[in-house]
Amino acid sequence: MASFKITMKDNSHEGIYQLEAAIRNVGEWKDFWGTPTGTMSQEWAKSRMVMFATQGSSTGPKWPGYTRQEQRYWLPIKRWSLGVKRINPGGILRWNARPMSTTKGPHERLWPSLCVPGADGYVWNVQGNKVECGTSIPYAQNHDQGQGAYTRKTSRKKSGTVTVPTPKRPLVRFGDTFIEAVRDHMKRLPMNMAGAKVGITSNEFGVRYLMQVQGTP
Repeated sequence: MASFKITMKDNSHEGIYQLEAAIRNVGEWKDFWGTPTGTMSQEWAKSRMVMFATQGSSTGPKWPGYTRQEQRYWLPIKRWSLGVKRINPGGILRWNARPMSTTKGPHERLWPSLCVPGADGYVWNVQGNKVECGTSIPYAQNHDQGQGAYTRKTSRKKSGTVTVPTPKRPLVRFGDTFIEAVRDHMKRLPMNMAGAKVGITSNEFGVRYLMQVQGTP
């Protein structure tokens, strides 16, 4: 999961204390973060689509390619299951014969749980001034943290097994795409939340400030 902290800064520091005080006084950010089908959730989902399409490079260092063990023991099973002779670019962590597709494959779970609001496992939970986003698919944490392993038999005779470690391929780094969406949303909104104005009342006022979005994936 991921959580967010938002602060405002500008070079002169004028107005920052008043702005942050106004934000704190609102107390409830539900109207800003919205529902799982709302604007910010949709922006999060779009940023995850870009993440998969770029194999993680839109949110930080690119995911590692398939390891030698994955190539030997995992890819043959994946190719057979998908009915393809090769895994096309963008196929890491996708379970789709067309991995650059913006729709889910018939048996795909991880991709839609991050990219399709309302899909099984999709998480967008707003509590007060915090938002939790990510996926509840159990094995997602293994990919995100680079932990756990895949074990399979080494032969049809079932004479042995091999363990293939799971490489670290982060899933909830924010990335510039989503951070820019948060900034733009803050600048555009008059933000009358819970009956209180929070300080950004016009685009002109919002543009003066550099928004820093920080968080803990």
